[in-house]
Amino acid sequence: YTYFFKGMYDFSVGEYIRAIQSYKKAEKKLTRVLDEIEKAEFYFKMAEVFYHMKQTHVSMYYVQQAYDIYKKHDTYKIHRIKCHFVIAGNYDDLRTHDRALSHMKKALFLLDSMEDHSPLKAKALLNMGNSYNQMGSLFSAVPYYHKAIKAAKISGAKEITQAYYDLALIHFRNNEKIEGRGFFGKAMEQAEEFNDSLFQDLLNVLKALFIETGSRQKVMNALEALRTGQGYPYFEELALIAAEFYTMDKRMEDSIYFYNEMVCAQRQIQRGDFLYEV
Repeated sequence: YTYFFKGMYDFSVGEYIRAIQSYKKAEKKLTRVLDEIEKAEFYFKMAEVFYHMKQTHVSMYYVQQAYDIYKKHDTYKIHRIKCHFVIAGNYDDLRTHDRALSHMKKALFLLDSMEDHSPLKAKALLNMGNSYNQMGSLFSAVPYYHKAIKAAKISGAKEITQAYYDLALIHFRNNEKIEGRGFFGKAMEQAEEFNDSLFQDLLNVLKALFIETGSRQKVMNALEALRTGQGYPYFEELALIAAEFYTMDKRMEDSIYFYNEMVCAQRQIQRGDFLYEV
C-alpha cells in the first residue's frame, strides 16, 4: 500500500517514471492482496500511467484485467467508464479510431443511464471529439467539443480548458485566425482559473506559433517547458504541428528542424519504458 499510494501521488504531479517505479514495487506484493476490487484498482492505475507514457500495449494488458473484474460488479459502473476511457485512448494511439469510438459510446451510454452530471460526462464528450478529430472528421468533432464545454460548465470540470484549446488549435490549423484567437483566449482564461500549468505551457506554444511572429526560436523556447515525462507526448504532437505549419509557409529548413525535434521526442517517450527498476 505504501508503494501503491506513493505511485498515485507521483502520477498526480506528472512524475510518471517515478509512479511506474513505485507501482512495479507494489506489484511484487500483489499476490498478498485478496480483495478482487483492490486488485482491479491497481491494474487500472498501471494502465493509466502506461497510457500516459504511450506504452500502449502494456496499458491495454492492465486495463483489460481491471475491466474484467469491474464488469462482474454492477455497482462499479464509474470504474467501467474510466476503463473505457483508457481503452479508447489506447485505440486512438494505435490509429484504430473506430474501436476507440465504440468504447466512448459505451461510456456515454453508461453515463446517460446514470443521469450523471459529474465531470466524467464532459470528459466523455471531449474524448469523442478527440477521436473524430484524429480521424480528420472535423464536422463530427467540433460539435462534441461544444457539448463538452456545455457539460463542463454545469459540472465545473477542468476538461473545459482542453475543449477550448482543441477548438483553438483546429481553427488555427485551418487558418481561421479570428476564431482561433477567440478560443485561445477562453482556453488561457480557464487554464489560469484552474492553475493548470501544463495547458498554460501548451497555449504558450500556440501563441508563439500562430499569434506571434512564428519564429523558430520563439516556438522552441515555448516547447522547452514540455521536455518532461508528462510533457513529451505533447511536445511530439506540437513539434509535428509546427513542422506542418512551416511546410505550408514554404519555410522548409524550419519544417525539417521541427520534424527532427518530433523524432527526438518520440525516442524519449520510447525510452521511458526502460527507466524503471526491474
